[in-house]
Amino acid sequence: MIWWPTRGLKRSLTEKTFQPSKEKVRTMKIFKRSMHICTIDVGNSNLLNFEIKALQSAQYNTHRFGIYFSDSPRHADLLIVLGTPTEKMITPLMNTIAQMPEPFGILIVEEDDEMDLDLPNVVGRLKNPEPSDILSTLLKIMERN
Repeated sequence: MIWWPTRGLKRSLTEKTFQPSKEKVRTMKIFKRSMHICTIDVGNSNLLNFEIKALQSAQYNTHRFGIYFSDSPRHADLLIVLGTPTEKMITPLMNTIAQMPEPFGILIVEEDDEMDLDLPNVVGRLKNPEPSDILSTLLKIMERN
C-alpha cells in the first residue's frame, strides 16, 4: 500500500467504510441534505490545515454526502475552528462568528492545547483528528452516521 505525504491517507481509503465517531457531538436537524463549511485557522502548527485540505480531496469525496466547503462565513452553515486562538486571533474569530447566518454550528478542531474560550453554538470538539475522523464527525452532525 502506498502512503500519501499527508498523515492518515492511504490509497485504498475509498474502499473502507467510515467508523462512527466516538466524540460527543450535537446533531443539528437543519443539516439533512447539505452542509456548507467555512474553516478558520486561529493558531495551529499547520497540521490541521493539511488534514482539512486532505478532506477536500477526491479520495474522501465529501460532495457525495452533501458537504461543501465555502470561502465565506456568510455562506456557511458550520464553522470549523482550527487550533487554539492566539491573543491576536480572538477578534477576527469573533468577527467571523458574527458574520455567520443563523442557525449555525461551530466545530472545534484542536491539537494538544485546550481552548478555554466560550463560543456560541459549539456542536463538537476533536483533538488531533485524521481526515476520516473529521468526516465521520461531520456525518454525525448531519445525523447520517
